[in-house]
Amino acid sequence: MKHNPLHQWQKEHNKRVKDFHKKHVLEIENGENGNGLLAKWERFVYKKGKALFKAVK
Repeated sequence: MKHNPLHQWQKEHNKRVKDFHKKHVLEIENGENGNGLLAKWERFVYKKGKALFKAVK
């Protein structure tokens, strides 16, 4: 199978997405992602998933 390398624009986009997700995780951990219902659910799911992962590990 022939593999075509990613275009430079795609590499830059992937880097921006990775940086955004790192920043967003820090906001969730610090409780700075907002006060709306979706933000509360996001924090709840993140913390429960993190605790479950630690318990299994």
